[in-house]
Amino acid sequence: MNSRGSGQPGAIRGRGLQPRKLGFASAGSGIIRPILLGIVALAAVSCGKKGEAPEPVYPVPTPAQVNWQKMETYAFVHFGLNTFNDLEWGYGDTPAETFDPTDLDAEQWVRIIKAAGFKGIILTAKHHDGFNLWPSKYTEYSVKNSPWRGGKGDMVRDLVNACRKYGLKFGLYLSPWDRNHADYGKPEYTEYFQNQIQELITEYCDSIELFEYWFDGANGGDGYYGGAREKRSIDPNSYYQYERAVEFIHSKFPDAMIFGGTEPTIRWVGNEEGWAGQTDWAPFKPGDNPHYGSPDGTEWLPAECDVSIRPGWFYHPREDHQVRSLSHLVNIYYQSVGRNATLLMNFPVALSGKIHPLDSARIMEWRRTLDEQFETNLLAGIKPTVNNERGSGFKAAYITDGDWDSYWATEDTVKTGTVEFRFDTVTPVNRLLLQEYIPLGQRVAKFGVEYLDTLGKWQPVDTEDTMTTVGYKRIIRFGTAAAKALRVNFSESRGPLCINNIEAYLAPVLMVEPSIRRNAEGTVFISAAPGAEIRYTTDGTAPTAKSPLFREPFGMARKGTVKAVAVDPTLGKVSPVASHTFDIPTAAFKVVTPAGEKAAAAFDGNPSTAWYLLLSKSRELVFDLGGTYTVTGLTYTPDANRWGMGPVSKYRIFVDGREVAYGEFSNIKANPIEQVVTFAEPVRGSRIGFVVDATADGAASASFAELNVLTQ
Repeated sequence: MNSRGSGQPGAIRGRGLQPRKLGFASAGSGIIRPILLGIVALAAVSCGKKGEAPEPVYPVPTPAQVNWQKMETYAFVHFGLNTFNDLEWGYGDTPAETFDPTDLDAEQWVRIIKAAGFKGIILTAKHHDGFNLWPSKYTEYSVKNSPWRGGKGDMVRDLVNACRKYGLKFGLYLSPWDRNHADYGKPEYTEYFQNQIQELITEYCDSIELFEYWFDGANGGDGYYGGAREKRSIDPNSYYQYERAVEFIHSKFPDAMIFGGTEPTIRWVGNEEGWAGQTDWAPFKPGDNPHYGSPDGTEWLPAECDVSIRPGWFYHPREDHQVRSLSHLVNIYYQSVGRNATLLMNFPVALSGKIHPLDSARIMEWRRTLDEQFETNLLAGIKPTVNNERGSGFKAAYITDGDWDSYWATEDTVKTGTVEFRFDTVTPVNRLLLQEYIPLGQRVAKFGVEYLDTLGKWQPVDTEDTMTTVGYKRIIRFGTAAAKALRVNFSESRGPLCINNIEAYLAPVLMVEPSIRRNAEGTVFISAAPGAEIRYTTDGTAPTAKSPLFREPFGMARKGTVKAVAVDPTLGKVSPVASHTFDIPTAAFKVVTPAGEKAAAAFDGNPSTAWYLLLSKSRELVFDLGGTYTVTGLTYTPDANRWGMGPVSKYRIFVDGREVAYGEFSNIKANPIEQVVTFAEPVRGSRIGFVVDATADGAASASFAELNVLTQ
């Protein structure tokens, strides 16, 4: 990919430059407004090469924030006791001896992650279960008391060494919440937490620079707590002393980004699905929607999109067939990096201690696909024409000169503008990449894209993208247009335009795998992109272009797996395989409790519909299966729609009145995906009881988008 990202703006330390009620100041720096303005103006003049640069539009980023955003993609690694317990959130009561990877290889992680184009790795050094992946001197609950490498292993050291060897940046995640520690909730734990931060920073980052530090937002609740087995609540903003922690981190690594806590320098995007809003402002203020930010934000907090390559953050064998599809991962890139955010992609390391081959193969497909989509910049070497130009130091030619620190700017009174690119011949195009010179602030609020067709008429591009903000980077996807020229119309801005890069591409068609679902009656529906053929199998084999052609929905009122591919009938291209395993159909299911409820939406095979259980009326959903089966478990999916609420967090399950399972659905509020409950042993029965002991958001109703039983 040829978008520019190598410039190094001047060295202003501390929080992003921002307006305050009593003047402009950089938090923690003590630098007053005139000095800041002078530094920024000098940097802007230098970048513009000649002439007077536009005034900054506040807030603006620090150089460290700019360089962080230029990383664009970096990786998360989750591995620990949760991996061996097949859990997302461990309770904190599992013995350290449980941790025993057979072939842990941090260099394998780094080689894969670097080959996929990621610029760094953030390690979960301790998750909520409290287990330490390094031999901390402050606790016995760590790798030093596991059989791994005879208690001499040190996963943090392994990864630091591997990152240094292969040239990747290093970041740390240390969960503030600790479900194992006996003193959690007391002042003694705060000291323990601070000591571990200092231990990690001083003893492991002495040979590598820390680029990001993560404070998770999950805080307080049920835990083992040294055997107390109780619920403990804290006020995270005051209890953990985040300010003290950040002061220490920045004393060693002043450019490290801080995620979470009370002094963040970047923001969570508001979901764990990897997407930012189509309108995405880096300026942010309390109360703003984290998906979008706002143009009147008071501090520079760009968005980070975190997402896992699988449904869960930790490895679960049952998810081997649920690695995110190629098309899904490509969409995630466009909806994160392509929307002014960064992408933090998680790799759940498998039980062996290596990234699973399925994950490795998929992420390399992703890398190759992105390289193909951004292989040739169609605007390289073209000098655009514009309707307004600030002066010789801010020419339109700087838009395509390959220098990140040069930019086209309009005059102070001109907040709109048009940039036009003429091709020598009719050129097919379907991608447009735009960048603002963000050291002077984020400005563009609305723009449009047109192409000159073969008849000489300007036409808007065919896109579903909302063309509002640009920021560090914005990528627009549209239907392939045969263009004699391209034109970008900037129609709304917070100040004079400062555009430092525009690129265009012709991305090859990506064959998207089909969608498979089954309704309550057992009818299977398969859909694909218009014009594509669908080939499918029901015997477990992988479909090919010669498999049976899907012509209409078919019945499958039994357990089984449907696999399908989309085929381009002209070029013969075949999509990745889509696969869905179904158990017994749900048409015969009937609600017993609450009396009179039908709850059809919970059993219709469509996760976009949901039924809600009013907890003041009943905390138990009992349904009859319409027959007697040997039941091995069930799956539960909450309402994941935009306004969905009431995801079940604690549950008990009964078969014919016998309790067969209980527990919690960890992280379900932030990651509302299908949850799988496997019983300790198969149970013969005909009636299932699902008791809701708690919802993750405290809602008065519990949502059920889908419920399915698993049978032997």
